[in-house]
Parts: sequence; C-alpha cells; structure tokens
Amino acid sequence: MFKGAFCALVVIVVAAPVAIAAIPRPTLAVELGGAWQQRNTAQVPNEAPNTRFALDDITGDGPVPAVRLVLDWPLSEQHRLRFLAAPLRVDETGTSNAPIVFQGTSFAAGNVQARYRFDSYRASYRYVFHDSERWSWQFGGTVKVRDAEIELRQGALTRRKTDTGLVPLLALEGEWRFAPRWRAVFDFEGLAAPQGRAIDASLQVGYEVSPQLLLSAGYRFLDGGADNDNLYTFARFDYAVVRVTWRMN
Repeated sequence: MFKGAFCALVVIVVAAPVAIAAIPRPTLAVELGGAWQQRNTAQVPNEAPNTRFALDDITGDGPVPAVRLVLDWPLSEQHRLRFLAAPLRVDETGTSNAPIVFQGTSFAAGNVQARYRFDSYRASYRYVFHDSERWSWQFGGTVKVRDAEIELRQGALTRRKTDTGLVPLLALEGEWRFAPRWRAVFDFEGLAAPQGRAIDASLQVGYEVSPQLLLSAGYRFLDGGADNDNLYTFARFDYAVVRVTWRMN
C-alpha cells in the first residue's frame, strides 16, 4: 500500500510543471524634451593666448530640442543590457562682448555663430540586485562613446574642435511602484576623475496605460567636461522630458 502511494507521489511530482520565472520583455523608449544651458564654458587649447569664454553667452540659454532612444534587452530576470543614443546640438548666432581667441585664432567682439554638439552613444550592463513588490534596483557599468564638437564662425573665418573618445561610467537605477500602474524611476550614469566628469541623471514619474505602453515625464540633469592640456570645457544642461516606452510582445 505504502509502496503504491509513494510511486503515485513520485509520478505526480515528476509530471507537475516546474514554475519558471518569466524573463522581462525588451522595451524601446523614445524621450523628447527641451534642454536649457546652465553653463557652457570652453578654452581650446587650454593655455594662453586662447581665452576662456562662455559659449552660452553667445548661443543663449535655450531651450534646444533634445531626443534620445533607449533599448532595454533583458537576458534573464537579473541580467539586463541597455543601448542608448542621445544626440545634442546647439547652433545659434549671438554677440560676444569681448574678443575670443579660439584655437589660436582671434574672433572680434560682435556677432559670432557658435555650434556645440555633444552626441552620446552607450552600451550598458545592469544587474538587478533587489526586486520586490514595491522596489527594484539595478547596478552596473556603461561604455560611452562621446562625439563632441565646438565651432565658432565669423564671416569667412571658421575654427572647429572635435573630440571623440570612450568614457567608462557607473550605472544605478531604482524604480518605486508606489500605486497600481504608477511608478517613479531614478536613473543615474556617471563618473568623476581629476581630469573631468560625466553625469547623466533623471527622475521621472510614469503611468502604465496598458501592459505594452508606459507614459512618463520628469527632469533630466546632464553635466560634465574635461580639463587637460588640449582643452577646457564644462557644460550643464537641465531638461524637461516626456517619454513613451513600448514593451515588445
């Protein structure tokens, strides 16, 4: 009797389906907004007779249009990849109250056309180290490709400085599900060193319209620059943004 019951139990256990945690679906987000310059200072090269000047005094504070695309690709419950493209451009004609020496070339006081470009492309790995009903937290690292440019134009005179390179960043993201279908998300990528820094942080509140669609809005802070023999450049932008996130089936 006991032998028969034991065999039946074994059959039930073996035949029962094993619960497998569902891997989150990939998501694609489009973020749109306006960016205001709070600071944008440059000196190229970083030595006399080149002058340190405020680029935002020429171009104005903004806002300038800003867009970014974000693809999140989960590998498992805890391991995630993220790919991001975030171009940024400021191109305006303004007035310089004093002469500017840029790349050894003098630009007279008066009308100057200035361009500032800071395009960012990133690949991240993130590890979910906490996930509960209300909170989830991810930590990881990012490789950022920085493609930057500063250009001054005055009449037929043009000088341009480009700077492309790889930048390592740390990443931290927290999500608070504070009410049904509502969430607040803090997202940070950044790193600082004596030679410079790069910080990109945002705080957004989102509403889940459907299982496939999330609408969010909030604030983004972008700050960074470099101080070395080749150049001195530091800029800060404040963003007001809206985001549409689509969860793939």
